[in-house]
Amino acid sequence: MARARAVDRRLFLLLEIAARRLNRDADARLKADAGVTSAQAAVLFLLARRGERRMGEIGEMLSLNPPAVTGLVNRMEALSLVARRTAPDDKRSAIVSLTEKGRSMGDAAEIVLRDLNTELETRLGDEDSDMLHRVLTALAVDA
Repeated sequence: MARARAVDRRLFLLLEIAARRLNRDADARLKADAGVTSAQAAVLFLLARRGERRMGEIGEMLSLNPPAVTGLVNRMEALSLVARRTAPDDKRSAIVSLTEKGRSMGDAAEIVLRDLNTELETRLGDEDSDMLHRVLTALAVDA
């Protein structure tokens, strides 16, 4: 039997649908248990692990365009999750840092996402989880 080509299997569409469903579930659980969205959690994790960052770096690392980063950081700043200051070497650039509240909520979000990852690994099994990790890492790094 002939192997179905990738375009025939609609890989992009399936990936998009799966990502939306997983993101919707993660958002609901993160909001309920940690008080943040998945986008906010991503910023909190980035700042917790790598320290303060310029807005452009946040966008680049999380694959967000400048207006999306601005809106996200504005909402997070209003919630006291992050603080923003003007970069000393470039007055047009802002540097974002984590607040103690942001660190605490990031810790709570990490627990929620760790549980989600465990559930996914259980659902997929070790072999498929390893394969999916390899594929998604390749797609994320090559993009």
